[in-house]
Amino acid sequence: MSEDMKTVSIYAPEDLVDDFDDKVWQMKADGEIDRDASRSEVIRHLMGEWAEGNSTSCSTAIVTAN
Repeated sequence: MSEDMKTVSIYAPEDLVDDFDDKVWQMKADGEIDRDASRSEVIRHLMGEWAEGNSTSCSTAIVTAN
């Protein structure tokens, strides 16, 4: 990646992370996101959508590997 990147740590309840991972896995299985997308890539995409004002609480991320 050519952009400067910061390392960010977050703390979330284990059940929330498990639910998130389950959702990401299902989206990969359904072909909605790239099968190689990492948790970090999905979170980064969601952060970008939120920061740009293009996201709602029920929006779905489409992540593709570069």
